[in-house]
Amino acid sequence: MADRSDLINQLAASMGAGQFAQTKYEESRFDSETGTLYCNGMTITSSVADQAIKHFEMVYRKCDLNEPASRQMAMIYQCAIEAIKVMKNPKVKAFLQEEIKKEEAQQ
Repeated sequence: MADRSDLINQLAASMGAGQFAQTKYEESRFDSETGTLYCNGMTITSSVADQAIKHFEMVYRKCDLNEPASRQMAMIYQCAIEAIKVMKNPKVKAFLQEEIKKEEAQQ
């Protein structure tokens, strides 16, 4: 009998997830066409990324920048915010699409 994750993946495939149903077993990757990140068996869409930005901005605002440990956490939150924004940048997406095309042409 299939284990729980196999059953979930089979259900996802039957519901139209297609090639992404097995994401758990693939290397992490970023689909620059859709702006979706696939990692650790999760599909992180653009809307989830927007929610993450809002969350990190909220916790950043709660940091006391005059207190060293809190300031360090604020930098970590800001780093996450900026990394997500870079991932969503249309120029970065276009660059990644071109890199993938070059890589495929070499194979």
